[in-house]
Order: sequence, then C-alpha cells, then structure tokens
Amino acid sequence: MKYLLAVLLVLPLSACELLPVQLASLGGKDVICHKGKKTMELPRDAIGAHLDHGDHRGACR
Repeated sequence: MKYLLAVLLVLPLSACELLPVQLASLGGKDVICHKGKKTMELPRDAIGAHLDHGDHRGACR
C-alpha cells in the first residue's frame, strides 16, 4: 500500500516537467534550452538549427 501511495504522489510531479513542452508544441512552437542558459520558445522551423549546434528541447534546468 505504501508503494502505491508513493507512485500516486510522484506520478503527477513527473508530469509537471513534461507539460510545458507539450503545451508549447500545440501552437506551432517548441521550447528549447539555448546554450544551457536561456529557455526560449521558437517556431518549429527554427528548432533544427538550434539542435544542430547543441541546444536541447525543453526548458533549461
């Protein structure tokens, strides 16, 4: 029972990390972490160039 409770408490918290990226994708834009320092929301056609030089999808941590 304790393990079930722990899973039910942790599962919603893990979704918080993914949710902003998914919502940003709905409007034709994606969120990237630029140079590991700045979170940016960019049009999808600009994402490829940023990923090519080392940026990654999702918000910076």
